[in-house]
Amino acid sequence: MLTKRMLQRRTARLTGVLAALALTAGFAAAPATADPQPIYIGLGDSYAAGTGGGAYLPNSFPAPTDCRQTASAYSRQLSGTNWGCFGFTTESVSAVVTGASLDPATAPFLANASVITVTVGGNDIDTGAVAANCVPSTATAACRAALFNSLAVKLPKLPAKIRAMVALIKQKAPRARVVLTGYPRLFTVNDFMTAEQKTAAITMNSAADLLNGTIALSALATRTKYVSVTNHFINHGVGSAVPWIVGLQPVCELTATCAPVVQPLDTFHPTATGYTSGYKAAVASALAP
Repeated sequence: MLTKRMLQRRTARLTGVLAALALTAGFAAAPATADPQPIYIGLGDSYAAGTGGGAYLPNSFPAPTDCRQTASAYSRQLSGTNWGCFGFTTESVSAVVTGASLDPATAPFLANASVITVTVGGNDIDTGAVAANCVPSTATAACRAALFNSLAVKLPKLPAKIRAMVALIKQKAPRARVVLTGYPRLFTVNDFMTAEQKTAAITMNSAADLLNGTIALSALATRTKYVSVTNHFINHGVGSAVPWIVGLQPVCELTATCAPVVQPLDTFHPTATGYTSGYKAAVASALAP
């Protein structure tokens, strides 16, 4: 005859056996799987494409133009996919995202993206026109007109454009963490420069600061992260002893050192070192878990 204590012991042993069997069966039915590889896409203009960083490569996505992508692009260096393109604006980025979301080959890739970085805004406010008209001299009517058009007319419109672009990216890539980056100051002022060159350098650097401030505030407004690259390029602009920006000749020759020019349109873009030690370093720290 089983006593009460003996019955309790047998029940406890049976419970333990059943628990062990259930645990074993559970492991067999649902084997551990590795986390899926994160998908990282780099969007934006020539600074995202890697222009200035070496020889141009074939576009890494369907585009109607030569995007002047290079192996130095920071997204590529961080094991991502480069969808940056020379000349792109916020509207161009939105068009790429829309097209990718409609393409059966790229739609799943975009929809499952983990991280999307965007470097854009410079073309929206015609920074190229400012450089072309103000680097030779800031005292000309052409420079004053370019600055007014860029900073007084077009810069105030940029936040709304960034909001629309980010909203579309989040809609098409709902799983992605969106990161906006800034731009470097192009010049390092030094004693080699003439007074006019110093004025031009300070003017261009101040314009870059205004653009970066606008992008940073837009990131805050859209609840995205902003990555500044300004400090990474300090003492490495055109006019420095070790420039990470491709300089316009003969201006850079009159100041200090010219970074090598691979193609004429590389001017005022980061060199390969600039992308690695500037952009990659800044973005990598922001993407770290």
